[in-house]
Amino acid sequence: MAQPVAGRAKSQSGGEPANRARGIRRVSSFVGEVRAELRKVDFPNRQQTMASTAVVIGACLIVGLYLYGLDRVFAEVTQRIVDWQNG
Repeated sequence: MAQPVAGRAKSQSGGEPANRARGIRRVSSFVGEVRAELRKVDFPNRQQTMASTAVVIGACLIVGLYLYGLDRVFAEVTQRIVDWQNG
């Protein structure tokens, strides 16, 4: 039979204090990097946001009308086929 490996018991609280400190440093470093990257972002002003929103709404309307038209055409074609089969 194999003998158990001698060593320290595992902590019930989730790790050694040094590991926690390293984890806190990593999180702090990550937050610092995120803040630095956010400083580089060029956020749009109100006018740019409104213009972009208008373009998106316009594109949605155009695509929606196009799909509605196709739906009506296919519905009419399908109805004529069904009527033709029923005689």
